[in-house]
Amino acid sequence: MTSNHPLIRLRDARCTHPGAERAALDGASLDVMPGERLCVLGANGSGKSTLLMALDAMVALESGSLEVMGAEVDAGRAGASCARDGVALVFQRPDDQMVAGTVADDVAFGPENRAIPRARMTELVEGALRAVGMGELAGADPDSLSGGQRQRVALAGALAMEPRALLLDEATSMLDGRARGDVSRILDGLAERGVAVVQATHDMDAALRADRVAVLDRGRIVLEGAPRDVLARVDELHGLGLEAPFAFELAARLRARGFDLPAAGDAAALARALAPQLDADAAGPRPPHARPPREPRSLLGFDGASFSYADPVPARRTRRIRRPRPDADAPLAVEDLSFSVEAGSITALMGPTGAGKTTTAELACALKLPRSGAVHVGPCDTRDIAARRDLRRLVGYACQQPERQLFARTVREDVSFGPANLGVAGDELEGRVRRALRDVGLEPTDELLARSPFALSGGQRRRIALAGILAMDQRVLVLDEPMAGLDPAGRARMRALLLELRHAGRALLLVTHSPDDAALLADRIVVLDRGRVVADGTPAEVLAGPGGHPGDAARPESPRALAFARELARLGAPVGSPLTLDALVEEVAARGPVR
Repeated sequence: MTSNHPLIRLRDARCTHPGAERAALDGASLDVMPGERLCVLGANGSGKSTLLMALDAMVALESGSLEVMGAEVDAGRAGASCARDGVALVFQRPDDQMVAGTVADDVAFGPENRAIPRARMTELVEGALRAVGMGELAGADPDSLSGGQRQRVALAGALAMEPRALLLDEATSMLDGRARGDVSRILDGLAERGVAVVQATHDMDAALRADRVAVLDRGRIVLEGAPRDVLARVDELHGLGLEAPFAFELAARLRARGFDLPAAGDAAALARALAPQLDADAAGPRPPHARPPREPRSLLGFDGASFSYADPVPARRTRRIRRPRPDADAPLAVEDLSFSVEAGSITALMGPTGAGKTTTAELACALKLPRSGAVHVGPCDTRDIAARRDLRRLVGYACQQPERQLFARTVREDVSFGPANLGVAGDELEGRVRRALRDVGLEPTDELLARSPFALSGGQRRRIALAGILAMDQRVLVLDEPMAGLDPAGRARMRALLLELRHAGRALLLVTHSPDDAALLADRIVVLDRGRVVADGTPAEVLAGPGGHPGDAARPESPRALAFARELARLGAPVGSPLTLDALVEEVAARGPVR
């Protein structure tokens, strides 16, 4: 840190959003120091996004004060923008700050508005795009990018402003693990140059690397301090709707099984403490019962499907869509995709940012049409106009930011819109709406049903949007990063819901960057790289098997449980190849503690 005086000082801030029942901030106080990395944690609805907007003088305070770089600011009102010249905020939804037709123009928007000379502006834009790994896509249309790529563009736009304080609201939630590592190194470099970095996140590994963490609950900061002090308080974090970093969670669960272990946030240090307590000759736990065999029945199938964003949009006036002649030299977003998703199964679609996962999801829902090959949903060819209404009854899609699908005045109107358009009415429609809301963890009270969905928190809006899809009762569900931005309780509810849907016979295509979610949920994993399938198999085959090259950028990261088990094996205490935390705990408990 380069100074003892805060860059930003917020005191006793209170703020209530229009239509909300309670204050989003209720007496929050926080200092942001030069050159520090500060992580803001909290459950969905705890006030994290509002806190960041308050630090950037974007919301009006009912009471309290804000000081930015030594100047008092009347937050949210005229003149506040002058105080933000040294502060850049990357929103939770990157599309909210996309304004231009090309990536380079979008990144240049901020510096251009500050009248920075063109030569210097070009230098800033090129440097920012290189920093986030988007230099090769400077001329691309932001609308053609994946969610993770758009997050990188939004971050580049903030970096090009040369801020003294950078505020990030879940700005890495759509990135794969390697891309998050790249961003973390960028943030480390900024902090070394004296730039303050404030990151609202549910990524506990990011929080562990910070200089300081602050935990919000109902608009108040209830815990604050060094990460290893705050994040070791596992029970308190659970009570606040959060989880601790992996090593803290594992240590707490193993201590409950009788192991003598420190509260260590470093997984390698925990493995060194644990290995001597294990009996390598002890038998491991019995393997879990396999799911009973079933007759494969494909509800979603890709048969050599390819797509290019350079192709013209086909006409839609004929029974079978006539596709214009594609440009044979145009780059393909996805190429020769062939795989299927069966009834009563979950297929996880994985791969690095920009690999073609979202394009594949949109092909599955006929939001895009293949230039060659075919996509079938049940008996429907997605290219067949006459089958389009039947297709809509069969397949539902939650995009990377499903809350953007919200549009109605009330929650009831929004959730009921889809089934009503399919002819559902009366008591059946009301029953579907209420069941869908309960399925996503929201009690369908009359008060909630009458509220505007836009007055709810980001996590609640995401659940409302998903409820609107579930209410349509479709047999095929395509979910693009459904866990992104959810707190631990929300992720647990989502996982339970997906397993219930699988048990009910639905076919689910789940786009995810998380190897832990894939290990917990998936029957099958399909990995894409540069638009092609590079791996296809069970979670054990793809995540733990010998196939592929460990250094290959497309290969998913190992689940944290498997990485820890491999560290134990390196230390001479093998515990098998568990893919989940529960399985790891059982494997370890079966081998110790040594007496």
